[in-house]
Amino acid sequence: MSCNLPIQTGVKKPADCKCYGAVMRTYRGMSDEPHAVALEAAQRVYAFHHPEDSKADARLTVERWITAEEHVH
Repeated sequence: MSCNLPIQTGVKKPADCKCYGAVMRTYRGMSDEPHAVALEAAQRVYAFHHPEDSKADARLTVERWITAEEHVH
């Protein structure tokens, strides 16, 4: 990943998660929906794969991944 967004406590790196591709495909696949709807769908996919994470950590992780992806493209 070429973007140097700071990693905070509770935020997983994309390279550490096998679900990264599924989360990002979900978000991109909902590009016709409002950002908040696509983000929530991506968070649900992430939460399915990481039930041990708090809702806040899941949201922050997915938001960071999306932000980093948008900066690359």
